[in-house]
Amino acid sequence: MQNETRTGSTLRLAVVVPEVRVADVAFNSAQIQNALASLKTIHPDWVIFPRLCLTGASCGDLFRQKLLQTAALQALLDLAPLTAGTPSKVLLGLPLAVGEEVFEGLALLSGGQVETLMVVSWPDSPALSPSVRLPKRSRLKLAGLSLPLKTKHPFLFEQTEILLGHQPPGAPGAELLINLINLPALAPAEDSLQTAFNPAARQGITVICSAGASESTTDQVFSGKAEIWQNGRCLAAAPELTFEIQIIQAVCDPEANITMPQLEVVKEDQQPVRFPFINSKEPEKQFARLLEIQSAGLMKRLLHTHQSKVILGVSGGADSSHALLVCCRTFDRLGLERKDILAIQMPGPGSSHSSRERATSLADLAGVTQRTIPIGPAVSVHLQDIGHPAGLHDVTFENAQARERTQILMDLANQQNALVVGTGDLSEIALGWSTFNGDHMSMYNVNCGLPKTLLLRLLVWAGGFLFGQAGEAIAQKIAQAPISPELLPLDDTGETSQKTEEVLGPYELHDFFLFYAISRQMSPDEVFRHAVECFPGDYTPAEVLVTLKTFYRRFFSQQFKRSASPDGPQLLEVSLSPRAGWRMPSDASSALWLEAVEKIHMPGKNL
Repeated sequence: MQNETRTGSTLRLAVVVPEVRVADVAFNSAQIQNALASLKTIHPDWVIFPRLCLTGASCGDLFRQKLLQTAALQALLDLAPLTAGTPSKVLLGLPLAVGEEVFEGLALLSGGQVETLMVVSWPDSPALSPSVRLPKRSRLKLAGLSLPLKTKHPFLFEQTEILLGHQPPGAPGAELLINLINLPALAPAEDSLQTAFNPAARQGITVICSAGASESTTDQVFSGKAEIWQNGRCLAAAPELTFEIQIIQAVCDPEANITMPQLEVVKEDQQPVRFPFINSKEPEKQFARLLEIQSAGLMKRLLHTHQSKVILGVSGGADSSHALLVCCRTFDRLGLERKDILAIQMPGPGSSHSSRERATSLADLAGVTQRTIPIGPAVSVHLQDIGHPAGLHDVTFENAQARERTQILMDLANQQNALVVGTGDLSEIALGWSTFNGDHMSMYNVNCGLPKTLLLRLLVWAGGFLFGQAGEAIAQKIAQAPISPELLPLDDTGETSQKTEEVLGPYELHDFFLFYAISRQMSPDEVFRHAVECFPGDYTPAEVLVTLKTFYRRFFSQQFKRSASPDGPQLLEVSLSPRAGWRMPSDASSALWLEAVEKIHMPGKNL
């Protein structure tokens, strides 16, 4: 490899995050061609694209389709001549098939040809094979050339290194470090660097390039992070969570490296906190990020399905109210009219006047289309058809209502060519607090990554962000209302007698358990001890223990619902998606964990 072509001592860099259609190689190749054409007069030394940009990084098992592999290779050959007569080295990714195995590959185009091919050691997709399966001295025949497939530091040329994923740099003194890392857009409780190193603390030139939001949003929304750093200073950065092509450029002087100050790393004692999902330092920054990720996920789904209408059930509760706000933000970003957001109230025997009033007030303020379809008569006929005793208010009585509402939404979606937006939150998903094939199901669930404690706070912020003081006031009223599915008949005052937290236990405890037991993998006795310490005076140790038992029992027994989860975006480091988050068989036993809970020693006398 020759030294980088430069003007004087400068190094010209361009980073491109193209618009991508998953598995549409022709479209993706055209986007890359357009980007290269726009950069031709600038003569960058490096043009860097995301990993697997020719196919999209989220193809899954489609990577193993020979048709896709062949199309990607042909596109690579078509792109190579575009580098002829230019100093540019173009770096891009595609799947590479060798025998029965398919690997994630990187190609370096230069001088009008494919100069180097690399096989990634540990690919992002489980459908792709790690490089350890690559036969020794493997070669790939391309356009009459036989190119070796390299695996170990093939791009460590002179002082340039390619970094893939989260591993730390192998050559810290590299003049140019290119980090190709597909980052999902997340909004963690506290600021955390999603890469394995901090470019602000590194001497030399660092490039970061990630797949963007136009990738599949089945379970994650990719950030589209693109940055160029030198000596701790960001020279260029692209806006994240956009669907249009992003191109950033910078002219660097490799000889201008300075001695960076040594940063003292202070490891704070990570003590458990009451609300681990909420950013205590900059909550509004986290809330803004969450709303943008949710809306970006829904935007991509609407663009992909060519739909301009959504439909959702609104009850006056927090979950459906926040989902409505996400729809409003999505339509605003897409330039669509909010009248094509169909908010459907479906009152049943347990629907209170106050909840219906809250739902109507928010929908009025949002300017969406409203419709009321009572479900009482249909549910009565159905229960009579299956021989359910009149007046028996059991789980069948409750679930029949949830499934009737889902049937209405799905059939209206067919009628209106609309997409059914789900409303269930992460806490309900963890506990299985939904009716299987009822409110459990939707066409895209925007709230699946939000735990209840965070959703309640986000709801109030989003109401104010979208609709000012009036929106914040209505959202606050919704957030403060008792949490209830409203499936049992009303009491004598016309209000619901059904309180979710009286059955499950407090959501703030369940969210605490979800974070520390699942995300932090703490043992039951550790989780219990920390919960007692974090909620003194709020709950006795006995109350914490009862709720902890409920958490473990339901978390295991309700996995079958999670195994059939609809698509929706991950928002925090915890995901319960069966595809890209929590993978557990539906018949896994909870005995070991429940036995550990039974052995917990109860402190003090607060029993």
